[in-house]
Amino acid sequence: MPCFTVKVKWGKENFPNVEVNTDEEPMLFKAQLYALTGVQPERQKVLCKGINLKDDEWNMPIKDGTVLLLLGTREEVPQEPVEKPKFIEDMNESELAL
Repeated sequence: MPCFTVKVKWGKENFPNVEVNTDEEPMLFKAQLYALTGVQPERQKVLCKGINLKDDEWNMPIKDGTVLLLLGTREEVPQEPVEKPKFIEDMNESELAL
């Protein structure tokens, strides 16, 4: 199967010229989408005409100009807590009394 140029819609964002090589595994395409959007491959759902793309085979009709819908959210980097936890081992007697 050859290479195609498709359009990927993700929320309000559009990626008009995304290369898809159907000779390679779909996980490589999902890795390419990860590079574009920051959505990790295991959190992605790629749809085309109601068909969900499998991780191990191309089970959807793809040709030049096909519109693919990407569903998934970017994981936010965990924030450092505002107040650091204080352990009993680190407290003095006056703090333990509280």
